[in-house]
Amino acid sequence: MSLACGEQADEPISDVPPVEHVASDGAESLIPRDVLFGNPEKMGPQLSPDASMIAYIASVDSILNLWVMNADGSEPHQITFDTNRGVTNYFWAENGEHILYMQDEAGEENDHVYRLTVETGEVLDLTPFEDVKAYVSETSEDQPNTVIIEMNQNNPMFFDVYSCDLQTGELTLLQENPGMTEEGLMILGYMTDEDMNIRGMATINPEDGTIAFLLKDAGSDEWTEFVSFSALDSVSPERFSNDGRGIYYSSNLESNTTALFFQDLDTGEVTLIAQDSLADVGGVSFDPFTGEPRAVSFHYLRRRVEILDPSIQEDYDFLSGYNPGDFAAVSRDNADSTWIVVYFTPDNPATYFLFDRQTHDMTFLFTAIPALEDYQLSEREPVLIPASDGWELPSYITIPHDALDAPLPMILLVHGGPWARDYYGYDPFAQLMADRGFAVLQVNFRASAGFGKEHLNAGNKEWGALMQDDLTDAVHWAIDQGIADPERIVIMGGSYGGYATLAGVTFTPDLYCAGVDFFGPSNLVTFRETVPAYWRPMDAMMDIRVGDLTDDLEMLEDRSPLNHVENITVPMFVAQGENDPRVVQAESDQMVEALRANGNDVYYVLYSNEGHGFAMEQNRLDFAGRVEEFLFNHVPGVECQMFQEIPGSTAEIR
Repeated sequence: MSLACGEQADEPISDVPPVEHVASDGAESLIPRDVLFGNPEKMGPQLSPDASMIAYIASVDSILNLWVMNADGSEPHQITFDTNRGVTNYFWAENGEHILYMQDEAGEENDHVYRLTVETGEVLDLTPFEDVKAYVSETSEDQPNTVIIEMNQNNPMFFDVYSCDLQTGELTLLQENPGMTEEGLMILGYMTDEDMNIRGMATINPEDGTIAFLLKDAGSDEWTEFVSFSALDSVSPERFSNDGRGIYYSSNLESNTTALFFQDLDTGEVTLIAQDSLADVGGVSFDPFTGEPRAVSFHYLRRRVEILDPSIQEDYDFLSGYNPGDFAAVSRDNADSTWIVVYFTPDNPATYFLFDRQTHDMTFLFTAIPALEDYQLSEREPVLIPASDGWELPSYITIPHDALDAPLPMILLVHGGPWARDYYGYDPFAQLMADRGFAVLQVNFRASAGFGKEHLNAGNKEWGALMQDDLTDAVHWAIDQGIADPERIVIMGGSYGGYATLAGVTFTPDLYCAGVDFFGPSNLVTFRETVPAYWRPMDAMMDIRVGDLTDDLEMLEDRSPLNHVENITVPMFVAQGENDPRVVQAESDQMVEALRANGNDVYYVLYSNEGHGFAMEQNRLDFAGRVEEFLFNHVPGVECQMFQEIPGSTAEIR
């Protein structure tokens, strides 16, 4: 099917007649979807260890592949020739001869680790096993031809640790994960020190979710408990010190937000290094020579960096004044004299520069989506929204740059996770909808991560309850502020955001005029029963965060939108990846079946070669176009561009 927005199709996409309006005269001036949702032109640059070359990702025939060029930008050439899902997760090996990348086949998330020889283009699958998930967990400048790979070949629930010789591809088992300790604790995984010795182990009590970290000396078999904490707290090891006699870690055991600490393992002395009262520890930058932390980032409404090492203060002062966006150093050479710096702004996902630390020369590399410079994008404003009980919700509102004063149609765009968050910066859906005339509201509701454990834990067992109330309260705030037209509010989201969409139209049926759910659980019981095997060790944590399948069964059933489809009265759009291992296809199938049995209006699209998200450009463009057309047909007063079926998309209308 292909039609201009507002034009009547021979077979309407829903049983409810479309809104009687037509595309505006200015529709041709709107930002094209392929600019917002197409593959970036270039992205993800990484310096080789000796700074002589830069690898990066670029799109070729709609597939993302790896390229390399000299550091001065000369002789760019393609080095991978993938024709399937593309290459997006890669890094240089410390030997400078190889690049390693991780990739699955069709969204099932069984990633293999591949070794690419840069000079010859030869690709070797280092983990050539079926139905196995593998990843690189450690590299070392001191052992440039060795990497640590973890994979679940022996048991899909648990990951064993291997050393891999990059020259031969040989794997050597370093630590088999038996799954359980003698005390009946599940082993979540292991941690190596800077010499690639296994020194740390994480366990979880399957009964109550208590987590413990154990440490041992290199070569020893004797584990000693380092720390134990409840599922309501967080301790996260960052790395061992260079001499192996200390450990850096973040913890909120004695505070609301996580702080960065160092503990001397010989004396037990603990030193507080950095903390923010509003946000958890984000990224930590360590000195490549001393191994000591030199900068810590925190992100409340905007990103803040705390400098710990005066030797980089001048660098950060210069970089912060160079561009108004939030920035980060994303790559460096082994000499630490050259950095690749990226700036993030609401009007472009990434702008990259090569930074010479000695001269402070900034050499422009590229912008991820240069075509965006031809259009005016909308500003993204951080706001604090009070919930009805006084809880504070860090949020972002995007208003169309040419909006009138009258209340606007609005999208409530709900993030996934839910133990994740929305950030300041570029968001393609927020920009698409703002360009079409919508205000877009994004809320870090209770259970969102990064704002301290009180905010996180306030969402425990609150799916469809307080977490949903926060979203409802935020919508009422937007109405009260004169931003949102109460008759034209859409709820939309993926993953947990998809669940929140279904819950929103179910439990607050009069608040929204339409819903867009992609990859969302419809039944909390069947969702918990069908998660991937390697999630199973975290079942006790899920019992606490979502609800226990035995003790909380009645609550989970009551909070499941599938069981209340009779409440839904608005048009629905549902999208699903056929190979999704996290929220399986049955979650969407059963919801659509129930909606149609109830006489509801629902438009269902299945993508056969996708998992939990969109990796394929054609499918991403197809989805964005179908969503835009759906909203145009059901929300008066918004603009739209013609939707045409995308060649190569695997969309199947169900």
